Amino acid sequence: MKNLDVIQRWRSIRRYRDEAVPDDVVHAVLDAGRRAPSWENVQPWHFIAVTDAVVKGKLQELARGQKHVGRAPVVIACCGDIGAWEKRRNREVLMELIEAGVMKATEEVVDNVLLKDPMFCVAENGPAIVLARTMEQLAIAYTFIALEAVNQGLGVCMVGAFGNDVTRGQEELYHEVRQLLKLPDDHYLLALLTMGYPAEEPSARPRKPMEKIASREVYGNLF
Repeated sequence: MKNLDVIQRWRSIRRYRDEAVPDDVVHAVLDAGRRAPSWENVQPWHFIAVTDAVVKGKLQELARGQKHVGRAPVVIACCGDIGAWEKRRNREVLMELIEAGVMKATEEVVDNVLLKDPMFCVAENGPAIVLARTMEQLAIAYTFIALEAVNQGLGVCMVGAFGNDVTRGQEELYHEVRQLLKLPDDHYLLALLTMGYPAEEPSARPRKPMEKIASREVYGNLF
């Protein structure tokens, strides 16, 4: 299927058939996320495919009782790896790019330019920007996952309303969920993707017209 066809088919699906999603299909959608682009190839993400009813129930509770979270055959817990931006790890991925021949730079440039310039090194900008960049990069990856899920005939809903490190809601329950998922300290649960075979065909939601969201050359010059 063409990419534009997949995008045009996108709907937020909250009702699913009582049918398991095969492991190879789950693997395929996760592989789409694995292949997503990221800043300096840092890849600050980890995805946990949850099918356990108890854990899904806890996720539903964490999401203020949103029923589709508990009822979906699969919930992908989308985690941001804050520690990926630490300079030692950032340096490792930059050196990997050089060794793979996909980035032309020297070790001296990496150490004295890329890891010291705040335009290149996210860690130089402080924890707020690190979190913002992590959420940005994670969103790219889980969008890849969601689109491949549609390509595989699945329905997906992106869930951001739940207690976590950003919303500061239900902190005790969030800590419990972190333990259930065995998250490392530097991993934040930042989004959920509910996933399964659709049991509904909702209409497309309205979108802003092109002239409201895009310009040619300068703001306001109609495309």
